[in-house]
Amino acid sequence: SAQARGRSYVQEVAIVDVAQTTPEPIEGPCIRDHIDVPSSSPLVNVPGHIRWWSILGLFDYCPVLAETESGTAEFGETASIVLRVSDGSSQTLWRQDEDAQLLEAFGGMLCCTHGFFSKERFFVLACLQADMSYVLLEGVLQKHDDSSHSLNLNKWARQDDGVIICTNDRESFGGVEFLGTDLAETALFIHVGNGAVAIFPLDTLKGRLCLSEEDSGRCSAVGFDPLTAGIYLFRDLSPQWTLPCKVYCIGAPECVAAVDLNYDRSSMQLICQPNFVIDGFSESTCVLGVAYDFLTDCLIALDGDNGFWSLPLKDARFQEPIQENDDAHLEDLPED
Repeated sequence: SAQARGRSYVQEVAIVDVAQTTPEPIEGPCIRDHIDVPSSSPLVNVPGHIRWWSILGLFDYCPVLAETESGTAEFGETASIVLRVSDGSSQTLWRQDEDAQLLEAFGGMLCCTHGFFSKERFFVLACLQADMSYVLLEGVLQKHDDSSHSLNLNKWARQDDGVIICTNDRESFGGVEFLGTDLAETALFIHVGNGAVAIFPLDTLKGRLCLSEEDSGRCSAVGFDPLTAGIYLFRDLSPQWTLPCKVYCIGAPECVAAVDLNYDRSSMQLICQPNFVIDGFSESTCVLGVAYDFLTDCLIALDGDNGFWSLPLKDARFQEPIQENDDAHLEDLPED
């Protein structure tokens, strides 16, 4: 479980080996495959039993966790990043009270909330507890000949107010997601909640909003195409509409460097309306998450009933926009 402001939460990560699961083709533009994940499929649950939002990522299929450990008398508790290896043991990769440069820069404890691997780089988003501001850190996680590991966080930047828009809402941490870098690895893109996207040039790590929540329509999930720097917005319309989801694409402006990109609704195009399944718990959510799979060059979406859907970007990049329909609300449908 994770704890924030006296409340407890349960966090787990589901890992699905899509290559070992036979997709079932369905009809519809762009979204091609639907994969139901039965209990017998190769799915692994990794419990995040450390307090706070602890799972930062996976390294060689082993979870990288943010923990809080006993520190020096001066700081009491200290932030640490730990690798849980396959035999169940843990290796401490980094401790803030042993990082002289970060102690000098920020003093108090950094609460690491999100992580992202990009080739040899490892990015960490952390909250500074003293003033609830955000810091983006970059480092390298290395594996040594003796099977030990180490993490060196060698670059960081404190973010301005309004860049990470979920800062003041601890229950919205789930809305913050690393989307990836552009193909040339000059900029990092992060969904900072409510459909807003921030861009972080890798030479400075100083972020700015490149797509506002108003221009995104406050969509619930966002996908990113590293080849074209296009942004895909998954708008969850359940349960009010007959079609629970619409997927829009906002293409990146031509001849603009990735670090200078800005997006707005003027180039937004509807490309598909997948019939995602609404969850059986709240009956109000049909899309739980979206991620890019570089092996298949697809966006993989998880619907409310643990169904996995693939959006092949090789088709979506050239998809003609489809016409918006005036979908009927559910309450407008005739009764049986």
